Amino acid sequence: MEEELAYKIIVIGSVSVGKSNITSRFCDNAYYPDIVPTIGMDFKYTTCATLDKTPKSVRLQVWDTSGQDQFVSLTTAFYRNCQGALLCFDLTNRTSFEDLDTWFELLEKHCVVLPPLLLVGCKLDLVQNEVEEDNCEGNIIGSNRQIARSEGDGWARRHGCLCYIETSAKENLNVSFAFQQLATYVANSTTLTASSQNVKQPSHRLKDNREKQEKKCC
Repeated sequence: MEEELAYKIIVIGSVSVGKSNITSRFCDNAYYPDIVPTIGMDFKYTTCATLDKTPKSVRLQVWDTSGQDQFVSLTTAFYRNCQGALLCFDLTNRTSFEDLDTWFELLEKHCVVLPPLLLVGCKLDLVQNEVEEDNCEGNIIGSNRQIARSEGDGWARRHGCLCYIETSAKENLNVSFAFQQLATYVANSTTLTASSQNVKQPSHRLKDNREKQEKKCC
């Protein structure tokens, strides 16, 4: 393992989509079924290994921001200088998926350069665990699922996300993997100094040519 680095990661999305629980699961390996919505913002420190062939130990400062309308203006300053973002929605809540465009616009508004972005579908445990044999996409189907896997993949591709991952904080499914995917990309595209954290500006993340690029989801 190489020397630890520190990166600011923000977790954003509408209220009650599961942001606090995936943050707690990743940082503290804890799940709180009765967790209350975040008031304003909160952050935790944690360390993880990247997914490189030779892993790096990466120190993360993970910001859990409120999705409530009355706190959005209070959290806008925390978009600045972030090195990466997880954009979350609830797989059982169609409105939270439709709200993704609004959250993406906030990123565009408050970030000089769009940070690496990973799309996360939360609460996979609430989707019936039954796989349709004839479903070539491998979707998990059930009365609770309101967003098909193909819709998440499509949104992620259109908005230049690194990839789209479906997670369950309750079952501890794919949560660490999602953060590690983002941390790996950030660690390989960001330069940190002792006095500041400066994000390199790869051309495919610049606003003026983002639409010219297509990224494959992982």
